[in-house]
Amino acid sequence: MFIFVGQPLNVASKIEQKVIMNQPVKVVKGQHFTYYVKTQNGIVSSVVAKSPRQLAPASYFIQDANQCTKKLIMRIPLRLAKWQYDCPSGVYNYTTFGVPGNLNTIVKMMR
Repeated sequence: MFIFVGQPLNVASKIEQKVIMNQPVKVVKGQHFTYYVKTQNGIVSSVVAKSPRQLAPASYFIQDANQCTKKLIMRIPLRLAKWQYDCPSGVYNYTTFGVPGNLNTIVKMMR
């Protein structure tokens, strides 16, 4: 399932509305991930993907990620990696963290 940051939220499956930390979030359950999506005016501003077994690749959230310049910002081996993607459509922060059984991927549009 692809949920592109900076694009309208177009998901055919069931979307559940929740409030997490006083912010409205759309929860989408996919085959491998549970996505927590924040939107502003119908446009996706950030996505958190959670899974017990795998990390979501950047191509699930950043359109044409292979055409972007990727830069490592910070890394803690086996725990966290933070990347910055400079793309023609904007700048994105892509962060992966967690331990096996609780893996998270966060993608935010910076500008």
